[in-house]
Amino acid sequence: MLGGGNPVGGANPTGTGSSLNYVGEHAFMYTGSVSVGTSETTIAQFGTSGNTYLVGSWQPQILTNTTDDIQFQLYFNDQLIAMVVQTSTKDYSPFEEIEIIIPTDTRVKITGTNLGSGSKNCGSIIVGRVYA
Repeated sequence: MLGGGNPVGGANPTGTGSSLNYVGEHAFMYTGSVSVGTSETTIAQFGTSGNTYLVGSWQPQILTNTTDDIQFQLYFNDQLIAMVVQTSTKDYSPFEEIEIIIPTDTRVKITGTNLGSGSKNCGSIIVGRVYA
């Protein structure tokens, strides 16, 4: 199984946070709300290990109404894999899902930068199936 998280339960049954959570052959990460300012801010960071990989999707989100644009970056082992800019949002509207494969032994980091001013509440979701 991928490393970096625990089975869901205990004090955090919803599994929010910055690491992967596991339910059977599936893994997910819901960051909840993270304040993203005008400098690159880490939204989530975790590592994978073992002889498994995850096939799934990544969904960056702006969790507040704003006229600012937010830039989201996805890194594997400190290499930029994907970067998207979510434009201003009048009503909460998640960004489209981006299909990803997370290989074994990979350090994953998701960051955000407000291209406007101040800080905005943002989040990120990763969901997928774990394969051996």
